[in-house]
Amino acid sequence: MLSIYQFLLNKGLEKRRVQEKFFSIVLSAIEEGNNTVKLIQAPTGTGKTYGYLIPLMETGQKAIISTGTKLLQEQLRKDIESLRSVYSYLYGKDINYLILKGKTNYLCLDRYYELPPTQRPAELELAIGSSWDGDFEFVSLEPELKEKLSIDEDHCTPHYRNLCKYRKDCYYWSRLKRMEQKADLLVINHALLSLKDFDAEDRVLVIDEAHELDKYLTSSLGMSLSLYTLRREIMGRVREFIPGADIELEEFFAKHFGGLFKGDKEEVPLESLKAYAEAFEREVVLPLRSFFKNIRESLISELTNFTTERMFVSLKFKDYLLKTGLIDWDRYLDLKANYEEPTQEEERLIKKLRDYEILSNKLRKAFDFAKVMKEDPQEFGYLVGRKFSKRLGTFNYYLEVFPVFPAGHVDFTGYRAVIATSATIDPEDMASCVGLRGEYYELEHGFDYSRVDFLVYMVEPRREREKWELCLKEGYRYLRSLYEKVLVLLTNKENIKLFEKEGDVAFQGEEPLSRLVQELREGKIKALIGLDSLWFGVDVKGPKGMLMAKLPFESPEDPITFHRIRFLKSIGENPFDYQKRKALIKFRQGIGRLIRSREDYGTIVLCDKRIFRFKEFLRAVQELGIRVRRTGSNFH
Repeated sequence: MLSIYQFLLNKGLEKRRVQEKFFSIVLSAIEEGNNTVKLIQAPTGTGKTYGYLIPLMETGQKAIISTGTKLLQEQLRKDIESLRSVYSYLYGKDINYLILKGKTNYLCLDRYYELPPTQRPAELELAIGSSWDGDFEFVSLEPELKEKLSIDEDHCTPHYRNLCKYRKDCYYWSRLKRMEQKADLLVINHALLSLKDFDAEDRVLVIDEAHELDKYLTSSLGMSLSLYTLRREIMGRVREFIPGADIELEEFFAKHFGGLFKGDKEEVPLESLKAYAEAFEREVVLPLRSFFKNIRESLISELTNFTTERMFVSLKFKDYLLKTGLIDWDRYLDLKANYEEPTQEEERLIKKLRDYEILSNKLRKAFDFAKVMKEDPQEFGYLVGRKFSKRLGTFNYYLEVFPVFPAGHVDFTGYRAVIATSATIDPEDMASCVGLRGEYYELEHGFDYSRVDFLVYMVEPRREREKWELCLKEGYRYLRSLYEKVLVLLTNKENIKLFEKEGDVAFQGEEPLSRLVQELREGKIKALIGLDSLWFGVDVKGPKGMLMAKLPFESPEDPITFHRIRFLKSIGENPFDYQKRKALIKFRQGIGRLIRSREDYGTIVLCDKRIFRFKEFLRAVQELGIRVRRTGSNFH
């Protein structure tokens, strides 16, 4: 038996046969190697986190663990720390691990020290002088300041990085990269997984919360361009070189896309961007190219004058100058360098060159986006969105291009083994959406679901709209009469207004979800009402009620769903099979919110009689041992 597990059993950990089965699957994957793939459906109560962490630690197997969000990464930190202390006690040595997030989550020292001393937050000053790892998660800063001080790949280019005076102390490129090489366990999120910006050789890849992999990969593999980027990040930098330069950016977006938005809709699918490409080229791209040409010519003239007047320049300035592409090879060879560090005047020019380089990188991305608009690749989907921005003082429009399915865009090779796990993993969905195929294991449930009442209000949401809304209100009040904690799982933002007059409730989005969940646990609120995140990511123990508005089919107007339906029709497949599969995964996740421990019990009210038409949903409930009852008004 695994020593850590035996130690924990002796200390009171509950012995679970299903968890021991999980151990054996992970151990077999490690032993088999050769990029073997295991897909494990591990229901709530399995203890899947310990299920993979304990075998990895016991065998000394290095691993990359990918999970859905930064919040889940932090939860994993707690589990690793607990097991790490046991491992150290038993074996007299340590386990090295690293929680690695995207670059923008870390402080850039170069950008920080550009701030005047009076503008540097005291909390950051203290953190920098401590053992802090540069992660903004552990300091309190305004979002705008975080954005201004975070690592930006356009600012931190490879050749500027070599010149940066803070290179050796950089939180990301120096400290974290050193720790990454030493880490036995590297914890990332699904968005980072698509980049594969780490060494996979002889490591096991564990994909936790694998049901969410599709969503995060689709998002991270896309391209986007926003009014904010064009106005603040591009035109703001253009005006540093050419004061007074302007383009009617708001007019372009409002004219071409403003009429597509009805009500409070924030995103609209577009069949193509090609129809807008010519206008975008004429009204945005060509003026930007003209500005950039003038900036480039002015800088070349300034650099030519500077280098002509000097007998010598510094080695760092000379090297950086070549990499900007603003000086030809012959002139570079004529430059004589006989000292290492830049002079004050050279530092001024380096800063100007760096600003030019940042602008150049941001423009390159905008021009690449314009090129994609013209090419209109068939395997990609398109959308336009808008949200009101306080910083812009108007709607921030954004265009996105994303792979219809991420399968084929992500490399799962090179690992010793791949283990994908979730309470609701679907092998067909993993294969068709993300391209991951392997041996499938379905572990048994460990909780007693006979303590759950499941009531179905016999109403159809779309055809009986008024009656359905009454059902939602009545079902909510019924559950509030029974329980001190109620979760309301909606599928559409419009339905939130039905509960706005209810007391002791909180709505998703009012505060960070983790805080709202804690308030529900502590009894500060009696009900938590929301959309996607409540179906997937809420853990509240104890007796409770749950109101499901309807079976969670995605709207055909959701941009990703829209393009997937369109694509599946084009290749002769029935898109409803896909829609049903996705809705079933979400439905089963929602049911899993009710029972989080052996002591839990409760009532689920579903306001959708279609569960009796789509038998897969009914079976998903009955296979848990839950009896489904039809009910009418007043829940008699």
